Amino acid sequence: MRITTNGSLYMYKHNLTNVSNSLYTSMNKILSKRNFDSYSANPAGATRAFNIHSSLNAVRTQSSNNESVLSKLETAWSIEDDVLNELTHDLAEAPALGGLNGTNLDSLESYSKIIRSGAESIVQSMNGKYANKFIFNGAETDEPPFAIETDLAQQPPRDCLTFRGWRVDVPNNQEPYRNLEGKLMYEDANGDVVPVPDSELVDGELKPGSTIQLFTNADALAELNSMADESLFVDIGLGFRLDEDGEVIDSTAFDSALSGLNFLGFGTDKDGDPKNIVSIMLKISDIFGEYEHNPDDSTKSTWGPSGDYEDACRLTSKFTDAQAYLSEQHTSLSAQGTYLETNQKRLDDTFFNLNSERSTIEDCDPADAITEYMAVNTCYQAALQVGTNVIPQSLMDYLR
Repeated sequence: MRITTNGSLYMYKHNLTNVSNSLYTSMNKILSKRNFDSYSANPAGATRAFNIHSSLNAVRTQSSNNESVLSKLETAWSIEDDVLNELTHDLAEAPALGGLNGTNLDSLESYSKIIRSGAESIVQSMNGKYANKFIFNGAETDEPPFAIETDLAQQPPRDCLTFRGWRVDVPNNQEPYRNLEGKLMYEDANGDVVPVPDSELVDGELKPGSTIQLFTNADALAELNSMADESLFVDIGLGFRLDEDGEVIDSTAFDSALSGLNFLGFGTDKDGDPKNIVSIMLKISDIFGEYEHNPDDSTKSTWGPSGDYEDACRLTSKFTDAQAYLSEQHTSLSAQGTYLETNQKRLDDTFFNLNSERSTIEDCDPADAITEYMAVNTCYQAALQVGTNVIPQSLMDYLR
């Protein structure tokens, strides 16, 4: 069979192109350090690599979420540590016990101011921020949660602790709830709790025959419980899933919401005394501050309407209980931080293992890539030399 010159040239150019492509592929593998650059080059490997990249992105996001929540909890733990070991001890426990010492009755006003400043310092600490968000305001992180406000519903008016404007020391009874201005409250058609209109009142009380259903202390306590139970779920690699109603399944996410109500306490006990440690401090401060000492005749010294020595003793004992409760919450916060640290290590290990598998599929061995390149380059050089015998010489080549 006769092989024509054109046929030889065609076959030569075809083979040279293949060798050139192989040389380019080998060279590109060395430069990019990848086994393949397109899906068609390795469909099975590319499919597996795509899935791994998706998992890596998910783990990277979960790790970032975990670090953010851990930092938030560490900040919260630091605040609680200061409140527990410094503020409640130095500015509450010590002056309260000192004021109960009979020899210090003439200094009760000073102790009152110290305890009051301690209560204000705790509120300021509990209104602390992390990443420009208020840490202890549950899921509503854009507004400061706590405040010490004047309660006009009490006679005489006294300062009280509030959470999002709600009085914290709410008894569990069916008595009508009054806001800080002393106005009766009810739930309107929109579900908002608002003051009763003046047209429905007579001398500050609900007029006879009114159909308005008053908001009670028990209702207010339920509102506080609802705010204390708020959730702010974050995906940290626990298998984040939603139920059929579109709600997050608790066991598949981490609840990062921190409500100050759960740390300081709220409501009242069976004696009608507040459970909240700040409120207890305010009441002790009022008792001490209203005491009028008679330096000439101690028997003529008088206690004010807030309470007497026995009341101060009872509240100081309950302050110790509230302090113990705060310590328990502090320990619980520490346990959550330990869990997040362990979870962070797990996420780091998962990321490392996935990245190693990805590298096995996508990344080439430099030694093998260089060896392959040298072999292909040799073939390419040989192909160029063969071309001198295959490509016919022109008239100019003969003339030279």
